Amino acid sequence: MNETRKDLIRRLTDLVSQGNVVTGGKLPPERELAALLGTTRPLLREGLIALEALGLLEIRDRQGIFLAEGNPDEIKRVLGQAQVWPMEVLSQVMEIRQLLDPGAAALAALRRRERDLEKMDECISMLEKIHREQDPHEAPLGAYWNTVLHATIFRATGNTLLSRLYESLLEMSEKGISAMRMEVLDSAAPDRTEKILEQHRVLVSAIRAQDLLRAREASRLHLKFTIDTLVDLSRVTPISNFFAQRMDSVLK
Repeated sequence: MNETRKDLIRRLTDLVSQGNVVTGGKLPPERELAALLGTTRPLLREGLIALEALGLLEIRDRQGIFLAEGNPDEIKRVLGQAQVWPMEVLSQVMEIRQLLDPGAAALAALRRRERDLEKMDECISMLEKIHREQDPHEAPLGAYWNTVLHATIFRATGNTLLSRLYESLLEMSEKGISAMRMEVLDSAAPDRTEKILEQHRVLVSAIRAQDLLRAREASRLHLKFTIDTLVDLSRVTPISNFFAQRMDSVLK
């Protein structure tokens, strides 16, 4: 974590924990908070998003910044311990995905239904269309259909709890990365986008064929490529890449 950003998180949590700037559970506007902390609004906004990702703050459109509902004293205590930045949030989410995704792909191959396959095919078609037409909005559109595809695979497991867990991970990662805009699917890197497309095709093909081992391996290879890319882009920490460490043997 960048030391300047770490210091901002510390000062922000200290300020909120003291309670002097919180009125009726509401914090001052961004402009006032930035002045109190002697920082820029963009940097402050990233800090606020990081704390929101932890469930400690609520940023409500046109209403302001609020402490999350719950025991105020407990929230302030946790705020005082918070030292998390969006990169750390996403890194932890990707660690969990390395543990969950391959097994979920195998279970989806075992239990998938026709409607699951139809939805996966739709996702692949949309991703191909976006890439083929070089849509200027390729990154956000590609990220959306990529998310839908993986969420569909988890739903295809037939395990509601597992599917809900994955949805929670997605929600947290979206909050965690909203300040730094992931660019894995990007028209500026067509070769990388094509590789990801092919990986998705192989994964869906294995699930359709109900080939559990091939589905697990396809998921593992896709996730490895994704995390390697995120590490290269400095979006997740290298230590979170299990595939580059001894834990790779555990994940196989």
